[in-house]
Amino acid sequence: MVDLRLAKTQSNWRRKNYLSKIFSEDEQSLIHAAGDPDVFVWMMWSMKEASYKIVNRKTGLRFYKPKEFRCTFTLNGSRAEGLVHYLGETFLTYTEISPDYLHTISFNTASDQQQCKIICMQNAADYPYQLQLAHPEIKLRKNISGIPEIFLASSMISHCASVSHHGVFCFIIYLSGH
Repeated sequence: MVDLRLAKTQSNWRRKNYLSKIFSEDEQSLIHAAGDPDVFVWMMWSMKEASYKIVNRKTGLRFYKPKEFRCTFTLNGSRAEGLVHYLGETFLTYTEISPDYLHTISFNTASDQQQCKIICMQNAADYPYQLQLAHPEIKLRKNISGIPEIFLASSMISHCASVSHHGVFCFIIYLSGH
């Protein structure tokens, strides 16, 4: 999740060596050739971050190695479909691009996408409480490892979740079938 308006004022990706610390040479070439390089930078950053969250959930390891996550994608108007490769694994990504934000979700399999539920709301310090006010049947909590989960009162089941927030936007994503 990237609030594009905030990113323009908060992050200077054009500064010396920024791109080379995060993106492969092929990814940097895509950025430099793009009609809107800002969108390409933040889209690939969000693809890497979304895929990192899967790796972190699987391994429990926290690390910062964005260049090890390699992105390829196809852009189709306000959506992009992509792949992120990391240490022999491939993750599917889907990015929604609007004038105000871009948001990427990443999956292990295509069937995960079909089970994905997305809640978009205004970002606030108390977003878990705001979520529960708007959706009383849903409770956002963290498991023993500190990873977000959605608890559905109707089924009494917890589901894997991801919270992405930046600027004025907050997205809460969960897989309803897991």
